[in-house]
This record gives sequence, structure tokens and C-alpha cells, in this order.
Amino acid sequence: MKKFGLLLLGVLAATFVFAQEDETGSTMNQPVRKPVEFGWEQVDVGDFSDPVAYPPIRQADVMYYYTIWRNVDLREKVNHPLYFPTETRGTWRSLAQTIFDAVDLNNPEKTEGVLPVYADEMCTVPFSRDEIRGNLSEVSQIPEIDIETGEEIGMKEMVIEYEPKQVISYNVKEVWYFDKQASKFYVQILEIEPIIEHERANNSFDFYDEGSGNQEDEEDVRGTMMKKRVGYIYYNELRPFLAKQEVFNVKNNAQRLSFDDLLTWKRDFTSYIYKEANVYDRDIADYIANSRDQRLESEKITDKLRTIESDLWAF
Repeated sequence: MKKFGLLLLGVLAATFVFAQEDETGSTMNQPVRKPVEFGWEQVDVGDFSDPVAYPPIRQADVMYYYTIWRNVDLREKVNHPLYFPTETRGTWRSLAQTIFDAVDLNNPEKTEGVLPVYADEMCTVPFSRDEIRGNLSEVSQIPEIDIETGEEIGMKEMVIEYEPKQVISYNVKEVWYFDKQASKFYVQILEIEPIIEHERANNSFDFYDEGSGNQEDEEDVRGTMMKKRVGYIYYNELRPFLAKQEVFNVKNNAQRLSFDDLLTWKRDFTSYIYKEANVYDRDIADYIANSRDQRLESEKITDKLRTIESDLWAF
């Protein structure tokens, strides 16, 4: 009986050791089970999903290919499954949160198994971890107040980190190609670029009007929403993370898809083309000023892609 008591005491001591407080001094953040979302045992999509390989393709079989750039606006209703939830709920995360978690800046020393972000569109020059952190934050100037007198004694810098919910659109580069062996037109996403929308930082030097020599319309400028490019992500390096993350299925929530299914294969999103491959390497906005005409040009390029396959076989 005495040995049994000592054994029980040892088990309790081991339990206490493994249930120590976290870094904040609290045990409230310690998970005790998987997120409770269903009334049945749910198999995580990440436990069995890997990216489905593209159909094999040889360069000699590519009769025709075309490169386009499109913008996916998350404010469009069709694209809401990519934007929501704005905060992680159990195993449910947004596309931006999935990307942020894959980059994993919370572990600055970690270099293996993280998603790289590139400085150029060809995805050849990767950002360092510090550069990525700088792209995902901004420095704002705020008044420094004397706690005794309450007077402003100067300005100090405050670093504001962007949140995944501030990613409001993505620029996507795609290549469309015709495989003569399969007699089919295919599309592959080459790279994806998150676009962050944020309020302009409250920096006094940002509002200085060099022409007039004074500051004007400062309040209006402070409320201006700015867009910032985070960097380029090679899509094939992102796919393993997308394949392990479920996305809300608006048609049948019992049949949840992964982000890889939705983006790569079903292509269940809406977008508009803002650039096609051209000798001048310019966007549509560079030669068409009117926004309505820009959309018409985008639709014209889309129609051209739809007719390429039939035109290739029109002998």
C-alpha cells in the first residue's frame, strides 16, 4: 500500500511538472483538447491531404502559352471564403492567416519549414526574416507626453504590426498553356502577392507640402487608406500549407475543401485581369485611363483566353 501511495504521488508530481505555467504566468491558455466544433469526431484535413500534382508536361508538348496577371479582391462576395474568419476559430483560418502562420515570424530563429517571401516577381531573391517583418509593420510617430506636466515633449516611434485581416486583395500571376498531347488548355498559378490596406501612419513629415512650405489638409491625409505590397510568394511552395487548411464551403459545410482545392483546381473565386504579357511590360492602367474601359479590356483578354483552344484547332 505504501508503494502504491508513492507511485500515485509520483504520477501527480509528473502531471504538475507538465502542467506548468506558460510564459505569461497563466495556465488558462493551455489547450486541453482539440477545438470543439462538431458533435462527432472530425479528422483534420491536414492529417491526410497533400497537394495534388499537376499533370505531367513536357516543353515540347506546349504548343502555346500565355501569361496574365489578375487581382482577387476579397471584398467581392464570392471571395469571402478567402477572407473570413478575421480571427482564427478552432481549425478554421483565413487565407491570409494561413500565409502568416506559414511565414511564422513568431519564431525568428526558425529557418526550416517556413514559407519564404521574395523581393522580385520571378521569385529568385528571398527576403530575410527581418525584411519580412519590416514589410508586415510600419513605424508611426506619436506624441510623447510628460507624465508629470501632461505636456508634449516630443515625438516617439511606435511599431504597428499589420494583421491578416488587413489583407484585402491578392495579385496573382498565372500561365495558361495548351498541351497538344492532352489536347487541353491548362492553367497554373505561378506566384501570389498579398496586398495590405492600412491607414496612413501619423508621421508629421508625411504631410509636409514641399511646394507651399506648410502643412495642409493634415486631418484628411491621416485618414487616407494606403495599399502596401508584402512581397511575392512562389505558389508551389505555398501549396503544401494550403492543402492542410480547410476552407468554408458555402454550398455544403459538411464537405469542406482545402484552400488548394479551391484555388488550384476548382478556381472558385472572382477576379479581373490587370495585365497581360506584352512587349512593353505595362499594365492595362498604363495605356487606358478610364476604369470602365480598363474592365472592358480585362473582359476582352478573358474572352481571348476562352477562344484560344478552339482557334488552335481551326484548320
